Amino acid sequence: MNPESDLELKYEALTDLLPGIASSETPSQLLTHVFNCMNKYFGLDFLLNYWMEERFPYRLQLIHHRGVTDAEAEALLSLDQGQTICGTVIQSNQNYIGEQIQETSDFHGRILRQMGVQRYACFLLALPGQERPFTLGFGSRTGDRFAPAELEILHLLVSQLVHTFHRIGKMESLERQNAALADTNRFLSSSENRFAAIFAASPHPMLITTLENHEVIEANDAFLLLLGITRRDMELRYGELIRGNELMAQLPDSEESSTVPEGVSREVKFTNHVGEEKVCILRTVRLDFNGELLLLTMISDLTEHKQYEHELQRLSQLHLVGEVAAGIGHEVRNPMTTVRGFLQLMLMQGKNTLEPAYLQVMIEELDRANQIITEFLSLAKDHMVQLKQENLNDLIRKILPLIEADASVTGRIITTHLTPVEPVEMDSKQITQLILNFVRNAVEATGENGWIQLKTYMQDGCTVLVVEDNGPGIPADVIEQIWKPFYTTKDNGSGLGLAICFSIANKHGASVDLSTGKEGTAFYVRFRPN
Repeated sequence: MNPESDLELKYEALTDLLPGIASSETPSQLLTHVFNCMNKYFGLDFLLNYWMEERFPYRLQLIHHRGVTDAEAEALLSLDQGQTICGTVIQSNQNYIGEQIQETSDFHGRILRQMGVQRYACFLLALPGQERPFTLGFGSRTGDRFAPAELEILHLLVSQLVHTFHRIGKMESLERQNAALADTNRFLSSSENRFAAIFAASPHPMLITTLENHEVIEANDAFLLLLGITRRDMELRYGELIRGNELMAQLPDSEESSTVPEGVSREVKFTNHVGEEKVCILRTVRLDFNGELLLLTMISDLTEHKQYEHELQRLSQLHLVGEVAAGIGHEVRNPMTTVRGFLQLMLMQGKNTLEPAYLQVMIEELDRANQIITEFLSLAKDHMVQLKQENLNDLIRKILPLIEADASVTGRIITTHLTPVEPVEMDSKQITQLILNFVRNAVEATGENGWIQLKTYMQDGCTVLVVEDNGPGIPADVIEQIWKPFYTTKDNGSGLGLAICFSIANKHGASVDLSTGKEGTAFYVRFRPN
């Protein structure tokens, strides 16, 4: 081969080799391109790529091959280093150029001779940062010697392949890292989506704010319901409805929350935007979200629990009064009846040293004591109600003359506004006592020329009775006490009237509410449908 043709061949080979080497993305793609070019230009029809096994460093593993049959590849798959030329290259750290292999008796080349290889060149490739070196060998079953141009191209090729393998390894490492990051991102996104779904659907009010100034990041629907606002209200009137609510002022500050890593819990009271008094337990924990410190507030609404607790306390008091009334009521009334009878006899016969007026006062006081005992007995737990289907309007019309007569003596005006209502299960005697107690309280609460109105109507399927007056109203500090037995603001009151009303309503499955102000007071008794 003359120098000009030799130079032209090297130019053509490099022109074909280099673009493919630069564009290869995997080792297999790279070696396929290299093998095709070397076979095309130099007749090298045999390629072996070995590296040391990780678990067994004394053995070599064939990772790429070209130009061999499946049976030959099976025989070459895994060999001891001492059996092969490739192992010798790794051990000696020197490249190998073998020519006229079929005529040699070299022990390490016997496998190549069995495969008919005539010439074989093996090069050591040590990549930066790679602890396991590997070899790349080119051979041919034709031509027993390498031309100088072939060896020059092979050395140049191997030096270039070291950089290319290193680049491909970096790319594969980056791809693995990107795949791991993508998996992590998918996991984090899935976790965030699950948290967002749980946060939004939770029946417990939850709020996420910044730690420093409590700016709201997110609030779930249960929190907005607790505050009595809608999400639209929050978007349009954030400063007034959220920042301006007294609940926000009770969140722990950044210093307090930082001293309690497991969170801060406290009981708070506040008024929401529809005027409801709320009692809640706040639990706040710190969150580190992408380097930003946030505060997660979880709220337990205790308002109904407190109301139930209050109702149970009141029922317990009524139960105690009932037990006392049942135990002593009957025993006390009998001697009182006897004493009253003798006083009446003395008054009728006139055979006594006391003024008749004194005897009359004694009889009236005994009657008053007897009335108090009667009220006690009406609270007794064993006092059964006789329920019958009756119309509330008919009962009011029946007792109205009695109510009007009592009111006219004190100068009060009684009016009614009765609308058609459904019949309810009631004990007419006890409901009569309930109405009379409410009216008697209203008469005592109003001044001269005062008025009391009885109303009935249907609301949400319930029959509603209203006893309304134009008195001065009930002071706020008294409202919570008026239902308790023995509590009274009257000089001669027993403190049992409203307690009896509540007990009667409770036995009928009805609820009692009130509204009061400077214009007067109204008591509402709601009978649930049958």
